[in-house]
Amino acid sequence: MNAEEQNKKMVDKVNELANDPDVVRMLEQGLTTVREMKGITDEEMNAVYTVAHNFYTTGRYADAETIFKFLVAFDHLNEKYWMGLGAVHQAQKHFKDALAAYANVVGNMNIENFKAAFYAAECFLALGDRVNAQNAIEQVKMYADVKTEEGRKFSVKAAKLEKMIAA
Repeated sequence: MNAEEQNKKMVDKVNELANDPDVVRMLEQGLTTVREMKGITDEEMNAVYTVAHNFYTTGRYADAETIFKFLVAFDHLNEKYWMGLGAVHQAQKHFKDALAAYANVVGNMNIENFKAAFYAAECFLALGDRVNAQNAIEQVKMYADVKTEEGRKFSVKAAKLEKMIAA
């Protein structure tokens, strides 16, 4: 299923939920994610995330993808779950799907997430889109704090990727 089909499926599910009186009541009570509505705890979600991450790190990408899709469906506001889904798509060379996940992080949750911008740059470059790859690298340069170890690490990686973009 491609990103467009997934989006349609999600929209259909949202429309179904919007017409469910129980869901409407829960939203009126301030519950905003399916996880909250179903009473799933952070510990339970973290346990599921650990399984997805283990599948990802052992190369079981299809299994990891299934679990990360569950995680983002149940808690669409969690950056870590979207980053995991993006990483799985990227590892499978489904670069457009990975970009959709990273764009959700940067566009809807945290514009300063330089890691999502870096991985998006890699995807754009893999798709041959040097202009957008460079734009994403500029975002990494803008937000990666070189005073932190992680910021320095991604700044160095971004500089290397920028040379590849320019080549």
